[in-house]
Amino acid sequence: MLDGPPRRALADEVIHLASAFQLAGYRHVIGTLWPIGDQHALDFAELVYPAIAAGGDIATAVHAATRTLRDRHPDDPLAWASHVHVGA
Repeated sequence: MLDGPPRRALADEVIHLASAFQLAGYRHVIGTLWPIGDQHALDFAELVYPAIAAGGDIATAVHAATRTLRDRHPDDPLAWASHVHVGA
């Protein structure tokens, strides 16, 4: 056994990038569970941000955008299933 400073145990948790932003102080974070294509991100943003700018609830805007994209692309979950909202 080597002598040296005491070792600290690492947490047994994984922090998602969206959770890391929330821990950094952001109240609401919109993220994805896996990498998505540029066009899918653009389509999502064009639905979500106008709804938020109009005073809508962020979680509701994410949900509505996801449902809209699911209706447009029912056979392509990569276009709509990755988006998540983390926040209060």
